[in-house]
Amino acid sequence: MKLRTVLANRLVTFLAGLALAGAGAFALAWVWQVPLAREQLSRLDRPRVTDVPDQSWWTPALWSVFAGGLVLGIALLAVNLSRRRTSTVQLYDQVTDATLGVELGPVADGVAAELAALPGVRAVRGRAVVERHLPTLSVVVHADPTIDVTELTEAAEDAAQRVARALGGAHVATQVLVHLDPAVDVH
Repeated sequence: MKLRTVLANRLVTFLAGLALAGAGAFALAWVWQVPLAREQLSRLDRPRVTDVPDQSWWTPALWSVFAGGLVLGIALLAVNLSRRRTSTVQLYDQVTDATLGVELGPVADGVAAELAALPGVRAVRGRAVVERHLPTLSVVVHADPTIDVTELTEAAEDAAQRVARALGGAHVATQVLVHLDPAVDVH
């Protein structure tokens, strides 16, 4: 997830949490008969509050809040659901003095295919994503619960080292996530 997305999510969550915590604290203070809360509520002009929905500004205010919430919700959805595709990684060859562009998607597919050949691996999915501003080869392995985890880890580390050598020092991470399927209890 991009840093801007994380910051936007945390800001919205913090503000909503702060508002809810404040409202909850005031409600608890009223229930516990804290003098300050009781005094603030006693100052409330109840007939004026009950007449608010009859005011001429009430309907436009409701529509404005609705529109603002809708725009904020759509913006948050767009930011959170945006694709995290990687761009082409540029490799410089000193011998030929040329720049070579490498698409990381097929590289991730190659790592996935290599790990899929291991015994006990049921399914593998590889893709190239941007994770915290770093192009990342993300490989998800679904495996049998009896798989030799040491062998799988060694194979994943070996594949990551070969990818790093092949990409000639480009800043690309390799991430292998292993999901072990639940053990089936046969009686």
